[in-house]
Amino acid sequence: MNDSSQKLIVSQTALPDIFVIRYAGGLSASAIYAYLWINSFYRDSNFDLKNIYDASILSKAETDSALAELVAADLLIRNGNSFHMTDIIAREVDDYLRHERAYAMSADGIPEDMTDRNLLAESIQDTFFQGKMAYPFYSLIDKCLFEYKFEQTVVYNLFQEGLDRGCVKNSKSMKNLAREWYDKGLTTPQALAEYSKCKKAVKHAVEVMGRLTRRRLNELDLTRIERWVTDLDCSAELIEFAYKSNEFRGNIQLRHVEETLVAWTSAGIRNVEDAARYEEEHHKENKRKSDRRKGKFSGSVTGAEAGLTDTETKPATTTPEEDKPAFGSGDESAEEDSAAIDNLLDMFGGDDD
Repeated sequence: MNDSSQKLIVSQTALPDIFVIRYAGGLSASAIYAYLWINSFYRDSNFDLKNIYDASILSKAETDSALAELVAADLLIRNGNSFHMTDIIAREVDDYLRHERAYAMSADGIPEDMTDRNLLAESIQDTFFQGKMAYPFYSLIDKCLFEYKFEQTVVYNLFQEGLDRGCVKNSKSMKNLAREWYDKGLTTPQALAEYSKCKKAVKHAVEVMGRLTRRRLNELDLTRIERWVTDLDCSAELIEFAYKSNEFRGNIQLRHVEETLVAWTSAGIRNVEDAARYEEEHHKENKRKSDRRKGKFSGSVTGAEAGLTDTETKPATTTPEEDKPAFGSGDESAEEDSAAIDNLLDMFGGDDD
């Protein structure tokens, strides 16, 4: 049998431990499968899409998605239509040397006693990396502590947030998350607690609006609702009441709810009770205005007020002919009755004696 597909495969493929520890946790199953296959056949050479398609290890759509994911994770380098694997071991060594040189320098802001920092790093390593944390994450911890001035509790919560988002083992995503928190001023437990409280309020408001509108909310909807919570300081209960206050419209749009919330905020309203009183007074005022408009065209008015002329308001007069009875005078009626009697007598005989 000369068919190569029937050959016994007993060779060993070297898979860097750093891939398992640092990268695999943040990749999809398709991306991991594609990486393992590429590592087996193209570890030291370039390849293109046709090579992957011809192997039929994944569908074309899955292959495209997996390669894009590997490029984004810096595991593959793309050059036009060609790809080659990144030397992640060499990069790990470079990260380690860079990390050690940073400590060798007498940089401002780095304390001589690193006991607290080391305890924090050890705790993060054991909790989120099963005891094996790559050097870029040590560097990230130092950046957060000494450059961004995060308190230790905030640093730990940063990695917890990364775990919740599914990116805790992706160093690039974690760096971006740390920068995002720094830009938002989330450097203290107090600021982080307020931020977490706001996130929960936004989530609750989104759930409420999803239930009321009975549809999937898009990105613009979510941004609008977040603005109601963060900028207008509206609770989910107040947002729900604003929605119900617009039910008279039939087809309620989120802009209608926003207009109501803006009006309430301008009036200093912060809770449902005040909003209910405000809407009641608003309704009464509208009713008074409506009644005043109706009053202009109701009630008794003179002919002149109605705009009529003297001729139109003058009582109608009658002529003498019009005053006569319709069927003649009383004498004419009597004569007609007498003639009728005479005719009746003639029917039964001659003249009376």
